[in-house]
Amino acid sequence: MKHGCARAPLLLGILLGCILTLGIALRPSTALASANPSTAPVIAYQARLDGQILDDTALGTDSSGAYLIHHLLITALLHPIGAGPALALRLDLSEAILPDAGIVQGPDVFPGGGTVNAAGLLRGSARVTDPGGTISVYVADVRGLYLADGSSHLDLEGAGVGQAQGGTASLFVTIAPHLGSAISGQVSGSLNLPQAALDLLNDSGPLAGPTLWYLVRASGLASLGLLCVTVLIGLALRVRLWQPTLERWRVYDLHLTCSILTAVSLALHLLAVFVDRVVPFSLADMLIPLHASYQPLWIAAGMFGLYLLLIVWGSSLIRSRISYSFWRRLHPLALAALGLVMLHALFAGTDGLALWLRAALALIAFAVIWLFILWMRLKAAAPKKPRHPISSQS
Repeated sequence: MKHGCARAPLLLGILLGCILTLGIALRPSTALASANPSTAPVIAYQARLDGQILDDTALGTDSSGAYLIHHLLITALLHPIGAGPALALRLDLSEAILPDAGIVQGPDVFPGGGTVNAAGLLRGSARVTDPGGTISVYVADVRGLYLADGSSHLDLEGAGVGQAQGGTASLFVTIAPHLGSAISGQVSGSLNLPQAALDLLNDSGPLAGPTLWYLVRASGLASLGLLCVTVLIGLALRVRLWQPTLERWRVYDLHLTCSILTAVSLALHLLAVFVDRVVPFSLADMLIPLHASYQPLWIAAGMFGLYLLLIVWGSSLIRSRISYSFWRRLHPLALAALGLVMLHALFAGTDGLALWLRAALALIAFAVIWLFILWMRLKAAAPKKPRHPISSQS
């Protein structure tokens, strides 16, 4: 019976390895197309635009007093005329308007647009997504003019992200004069859109929508939560905290179960990240630190945390073949792994800015530090055993 229990984690690891291998084999072939930007078709893009101004905040004047500064936040849907996918546009702009309705003549931002009467400047950034806002396609720099007739001309020059990585966008937007928050206009230009991104935007399957994204988030948060419980139980055992209660709940079995469940949820998280087509990760991105283009530093933190956990789990699988003292010296690596995983969740995860996650991680960090300090005090107070027995001389 004991041998069967000891082999269970090993069998589970082999099973998870098979699942991961199967996931690699079944990864959609279209997800690999973005690795070769030369296959990206250039689309002459024309669309009708409608949207709204979410924020128009006056920020005062510039340092010279020559311009009135506004902050604009605009969202709009692009309805294609002819070829090309339906898209959504989010503009984050700074607007510098000449006071007293001053008018200057300047070159239009449109190619070959000649000279126009302008009343202000527009600068900022844009994000182009699918209509639902879950799939980022391009991130663009924006420059433009606020014209004397109340309309706006914008030039968007952007680079692809996610499945559109390697592609480019060059779009020119006309926003008609508007009353209130509603806007309308026209879009023209070109999209260098990799086939994988085009397939993703036109696909209605589960890999294109938010389903897999929710799975990535849920499995990642589950792994983090289970790892926190595992580490806290381990520290509580070291300091013999509430020992009668813990023993009544068979805490050693609970510690082992949480550790196994951490491995299961982590394997599911890695598999979901790998097959996700919105922000694609290659095998090298997932195994080589700083190789990923998305948040390389914080993705690397998660990788190093995983490697430390693999050392801890591996030492437990071969515990009968190594000394007990060496196994115990390796076990605290789980503490470092937890810290790295927490950084990964904060700065690479979608929920990193959420107040509830930050508050939860702060409480967990406080509990871990408190238990760790208790553990160090117990170690310092424990009587030290002599390294060598004292021999008597005759």
